Amino acid sequence: MELKFVAPNIEKTFGHLYFGSLKRELSEGDRDNRKVVSRTYELFSDLQRTDNIEITIPAKKGDKAESIEVDAPVNIIKPRIATVGYRIGEQAFVRYICNADDIVPVK
Repeated sequence: MELKFVAPNIEKTFGHLYFGSLKRELSEGDRDNRKVVSRTYELFSDLQRTDNIEITIPAKKGDKAESIEVDAPVNIIKPRIATVGYRIGEQAFVRYICNADDIVPVK
């Protein structure tokens, strides 16, 4: 059985989310013809206090840092969590990656 991703219960996993900032952009193409394909944003959670949450969304949804103010409450649309395992020396680690369809302000 291959586990591609887990769809979390937003309220239990993240609690209330607040917009932070643009963390990074992923681009494709050569030097003269680069295209942004996704953006990763940092969000703050009232449950996950020790680490900020990074959410990656498709670039076609626009730059959320231009339309959402810092510390504004937000919702994430269709989140999916995937794991990536890696090894450093004799130790194994797991990194969690959260992708979503969009980040929208709470109205």
